[in-house]
Amino acid sequence: MKVKQISSRMGSFCVIEISGFKLVTPCDTRVKILESLSKSDKTADDLAKETGASYSTVMDHMDLLERIGIVEAYLKKGMSDNGRRRICFKLAKSG
Repeated sequence: MKVKQISSRMGSFCVIEISGFKLVTPCDTRVKILESLSKSDKTADDLAKETGASYSTVMDHMDLLERIGIVEAYLKKGMSDNGRRRICFKLAKSG
């Protein structure tokens, strides 16, 4: 994963290159999520704790990242302590 900061008249943005995809985003939360996933697979609860974002915010970001093919989701056996399904996320393999 490569992250490059770019400043323009429109503001500062991050260009994230991962698995052959480029994502331009002003969102620091997405950068934190991708950096965390580059180290290991994580649940949305794990990502929420690491980024300081709410569970629903993390899930919104994961939905976008999954739709554009940067991350993949899978179900982990068992339930978490709070009763949510244990959905895990990982970086998509380049194809």
